[in-house]
Amino acid sequence: MNLEDSAPKKDLEVLQGTWRLISAMEDGKSLTEDKVKQTTIVIKDDTFRFPQLAEDATSKAGTIKLDATKKPKQMDTVSTEKEVMLGIYELEGDGYRVCFAPVGKPRPSEFTSKSGSGNILQVWERQG
Repeated sequence: MNLEDSAPKKDLEVLQGTWRLISAMEDGKSLTEDKVKQTTIVIKDDTFRFPQLAEDATSKAGTIKLDATKKPKQMDTVSTEKEVMLGIYELEGDGYRVCFAPVGKPRPSEFTSKSGSGNILQVWERQG
């Protein structure tokens, strides 16, 4: 097994568990703090789910696919409704950040959510 094969698996292992949202922006607007506080995500194997209904969630549940060989690293999600969202991610200590384009739009190239882009930028921290 070469190193490239194990990189996405290693990142996926790091992502296992429950995370809470620290900050989020969509289309250049920040999500309110009370909404941020009540948003958590659970990642198990290659699936994700939001235990509470998250208004800023890409979808309630689905699968994730990582490509750690790209720069920036890529994360795609496929919801249970088969909606595909293309994103990028970065692991940072006890947290990670993601930036997703709206369904049907091209993958973001940077971690920004400018007005008019529709991009969703989220920062997550491990729930300990």
